[in-house]
Order: sequence, then C-alpha cells, then structure tokens
Amino acid sequence: MFEAEPTYLDADDERPAEGRYGWRYPWPYASVTFRAVRAGYEIELDIEPSYEQVRLRLRAAAGGPDLVHLDLAGVRTVGIDRTHGHQLLRVDFPDDAPAATLWLHMKPDVVLQWSYDPTS
Repeated sequence: MFEAEPTYLDADDERPAEGRYGWRYPWPYASVTFRAVRAGYEIELDIEPSYEQVRLRLRAAAGGPDLVHLDLAGVRTVGIDRTHGHQLLRVDFPDDAPAATLWLHMKPDVVLQWSYDPTS
C-alpha cells in the first residue's frame, strides 16, 4: 500500500535506524513509520502497537503544512483492505468507542473517511 519499507527509530536518539534491521525490528513494541506520496499528497502513518496509538498526517506537498494531523488513541487494529481495485487503510477502534472505523483511500485517489460520535 505504501510501496516502501517502514522506518524504525533508533534506540539512542529517535533517528531512523539504519536499514530494515534496526535494533527494534521486528519487536512488537517498535514504533514504525510508513510514508507515501499519492496524487500530490504526502501521507505519513506512525504506528505504536504497544500503546494502541496511531498518528496520521496528510500534507498537500512534501514538507508542506499539515492538512490533517490525527493522534489516535485506543486503536484496536490497523490493516489494509484491497477491494474492487481500491487500496484502503483501515483503522479500527473498540466496539464501545465513540470513533467509528477510519478509512484512508490511497488508490486511485486520496480520500479520508471517518466518523466520531462523542455521545456514544
């Protein structure tokens, strides 16, 4: 989906580790970052599984200001759904959470879909 290897942080200074086999790979508590450019948008996804946290940033151009910056907590799962020629990133929350599934369409267009009900 992102068509690139993820970036793992180095233990000492939070810079990207050298190569895929940095000190945390494939440790399940690793923080991993995926990046892609689609249709003029830069998309960055940080996943911290042990903390159930995901950060999603969407920019209009590489290095430009954020259009969307979500810091999501209580994330249950993150996955990829490939149906009908589309690629979708799926972020799920517990059933009793006020947040519904977040969908990020990556191909053929970049589209973000999400709903949140603070009264539930």
